Amino acid sequence: MSQNANNSSKAPKLFLDPAIADYCEVHCSPESETLRALVAFTAEKRSDFAVNLSGRSVGQLLKLLVGLSGAKSILDIGTFTGYSALSLAEGAAADAKITSIDANPVCKEQAQPFLDQSPDGNKVELVTAFVQEWLPQQPDARFDFIFLDADKHRYPEYLTECWRLLAIGGLLVGDNILWGGHVVDEQQSTRAQAVDAFNKAACSLPNATVVCLPLRDGLMLIRKTA
Repeated sequence: MSQNANNSSKAPKLFLDPAIADYCEVHCSPESETLRALVAFTAEKRSDFAVNLSGRSVGQLLKLLVGLSGAKSILDIGTFTGYSALSLAEGAAADAKITSIDANPVCKEQAQPFLDQSPDGNKVELVTAFVQEWLPQQPDARFDFIFLDADKHRYPEYLTECWRLLAIGGLLVGDNILWGGHVVDEQQSTRAQAVDAFNKAACSLPNATVVCLPLRDGLMLIRKTA
């Protein structure tokens, strides 16, 4: 399979009529100038992976949720070029701290200039580390808000660690939880199997309120109630 074909298979599936999907995207609050510049940069410099961007509708929802929750300690798992981290920063309080982690050092190099351009960028600390190694090394950390958008094969493992680190009353948001619609395939890929396992495990968590949203490629919202 060609690289382009492989990337297209990961593109978010439109669960609505394309015209309605476009209408919904346009009728969200506009992105900041810095976010628009980040999108343009990603399209030019990371074009093969531009689909990995959270996108306007998801970014604005993250901004809304983090603002409503009043979260001060925020974890962004999967930096890429920094779109989700900056969206979270724009919605968070002035004294909030966002830790954004990615194993690829290029992500930090590419995201930091956009954070430096933004008046909210100082809320974000970029960390280069393997998530599966970094999470277990945070025994005393407690996060009010976690956004998960990293290696789908490890989603079930990440759920266990994220749930441990999530504060009571905190919110965990998992991205790509429909994996292009392939979670309902009879013959699932290994990524679709892992995402499906994550979804099932999320619904079995004790003291949790769980909502699955068919927004873009799917979001799972999980609130820790006790």
